Amino acid sequence: MTAGLCLIDTDILSYILKDIEPVCSHCRKYIKDKGRFTISALTYYECIRGYHAVGATKRLEVFKSLLDITDVIYPNQEIFEKAAELYGVLRKKGILPGEFDILIAATAIVGGFILVTNNEKHYKSISNYFPLKIKNWMKS
Repeated sequence: MTAGLCLIDTDILSYILKDIEPVCSHCRKYIKDKGRFTISALTYYECIRGYHAVGATKRLEVFKSLLDITDVIYPNQEIFEKAAELYGVLRKKGILPGEFDILIAATAIVGGFILVTNNEKHYKSISNYFPLKIKNWMKS
């Protein structure tokens, strides 16, 4: 089990890479306590896609160096099954977050992670119906 471990969402990871507070204070404490970050493969993709799109080679290098202390969770059958369940329930309710948000949330739920995000409203509809724990490091 991953008790107390966090899955870092793309927005929070970008704040870490930009050295934005209070995220970086939470980040330093987390690394001191846990030793490593965890991200979804979708967060990995969103980051490298964005850096390539704007030609941000220095930011890409910084991101890749952060991977030395980061575990990347790749979607597997259990994550896809949970994401499909999330999609089915939310679609019936007339609520559909983005596909990446659904997959990232499913990764957190299946892995027992707390999802760290500043995009709380993206995930609120999921946490209303599923056991998704959310934490926002932008709030002190």
